[in-house]
Amino acid sequence: MIDLNAPLIGPILEAYGLLQSLHAKKKLQAALLYGPPGVGKTHLLDKMALDIAGTKHAIEQVNGQSVSVDLVREWRERTAYGNLFSAWTIKRIDEFDCASQPARNEILSLLDYLPPKNLILATTNDYNALRKADNRRLESRIKCIPVAGPSAKDAADFLRRRFKIPAEIAAEIVKGALPDESLGFDGVNMRQAISDAQAWRAARDMEAA
Repeated sequence: MIDLNAPLIGPILEAYGLLQSLHAKKKLQAALLYGPPGVGKTHLLDKMALDIAGTKHAIEQVNGQSVSVDLVREWRERTAYGNLFSAWTIKRIDEFDCASQPARNEILSLLDYLPPKNLILATTNDYNALRKADNRRLESRIKCIPVAGPSAKDAADFLRRRFKIPAEIAAEIVKGALPDESLGFDGVNMRQAISDAQAWRAARDMEAA
């Protein structure tokens, strides 16, 4: 489970600021964060959804593989009834690219009729595939925001402060969490880096016990 109390670092903060601004101006109906794994996309949208709804009972989180035409049509029918726990109803979809083409088309159609106080927040690691499959129809209905990982320096500084790790160890951990750029990804995979740092810290604590 993602620790929503953990800080967000790197370019994800710019995406957070943009989404907060759009929401404050009532110009946010649907958002799609795209970029490499482990940069905070899910963390940010989970946090934002909870901040807006005020309760997890108003948030439905699904993986794209579970999004079917029938499910989206069910969402459409239920929009008329609102939510018992919040003024908002929020759908959180991870790996949006894994949803079938018909299901994605159904979501795009849903957005044309989505009433106020409803929000769809999604993530993907493969935005290029989505754009190609949907012939750029995404941008006409969904705010699509790219997110890269933090720099190696920012990531290492974060690990050093948070886990009390020596600078040289933090640098080695970050080096192992840098992608090979074969997919055009930028920045550090922070999910991997944090996991490795926690393992190093736990091993060191056991040695000291």
